[in-house]
Amino acid sequence: MRVLRILLLGMVPVALWAVLVWVPACSENGSADQDGNGLNDGVSDGNPDGSGNADSPGDTNGADFLVCDEEVLDASPLSNLLLVVDKSASMNDPTAGSDPDRTKVMDLRDAVNFLLDEYDGKIRFGWMPFPNQDDCDPGVVSVDVGDDSASTIRMLVNAFVAWGKTPTGETLSNAAAYEGLQDLQRNNFVVLVTDGLPTCPNGGGQADSDLALAGVQQLKVQGIDTFVIGLGEDINSSNPQLLTDMALAGGTNNYHPASSLDQLKAAFEEIGKAIFDCNLSLEVVPETPDWIWVYFDGQPVSRDRNHQNGFDYNGILNQIDFYGPACDRLLNGEVSEIEVKMGCAPPD
Repeated sequence: MRVLRILLLGMVPVALWAVLVWVPACSENGSADQDGNGLNDGVSDGNPDGSGNADSPGDTNGADFLVCDEEVLDASPLSNLLLVVDKSASMNDPTAGSDPDRTKVMDLRDAVNFLLDEYDGKIRFGWMPFPNQDDCDPGVVSVDVGDDSASTIRMLVNAFVAWGKTPTGETLSNAAAYEGLQDLQRNNFVVLVTDGLPTCPNGGGQADSDLALAGVQQLKVQGIDTFVIGLGEDINSSNPQLLTDMALAGGTNNYHPASSLDQLKAAFEEIGKAIFDCNLSLEVVPETPDWIWVYFDGQPVSRDRNHQNGFDYNGILNQIDFYGPACDRLLNGEVSEIEVKMGCAPPD
């Protein structure tokens, strides 16, 4: 059988760069013990784990089929996420009328710091506020997407000052042109946080809304999904349609209304989990998809075809997907080593 071992440094999440090693277990004549009797006799009793139990796709004990090859591969790298954030003058307004002392800027500052606390080291962040230098100047990337960007973003968001208008469409076009999201080795995402409808370059109205929607569509054509957050009670109660349309065009289905700090944190948490997803891309297609076994730190993980707790194989994307508490363990950094074993196809 093929054995892929994924070694993660310390207690870091599964999505980090890792090493996949195919461990050879063949005898000199190329055969392996297949019937659990300790002999390399090439005879299989249908019990690849040597347990004496009938083999089944749900067996979590592994197998001792013939090893087919030996290679060193790379696991999936961390995803890129560009935070595109509205800093127009209306961000100085209260987030909700029920708490006039709490402004959108305050909520944004606390929520972005929360996001960075939760996902620094799990997602590669970048920062793009708008407007840039004058009222309608579209935003540009001020912190490049990277592994060590969180501390710089913290500094900027803690010094965040709101002013100017809302050039959403042209800013999203700049994001689509940003080379840091043209990374073919990673998944690339944008999170747009805005508290109002676009007002530039045409002074507001349908033309500017169309331009914003076109910016999201441009990102999607390039394979970049866009999450949309509407910050503030006013936009979520009166003008949600454009944000909904943008989220649909961006491939993320629904926009996230955030009319309080707790709702904004919850939106960031949901988006973070969607980006730092619970899957492991395989670079070799299993010959027998039913013969896959997965281990966390040497302990077997159950295969769950109902997707409640455990793993399953996604043949379309050629990846292992984790669900429920198994996914939570990965997200919480509780797993230091993952091993995936794949059985070879039986001879004709």
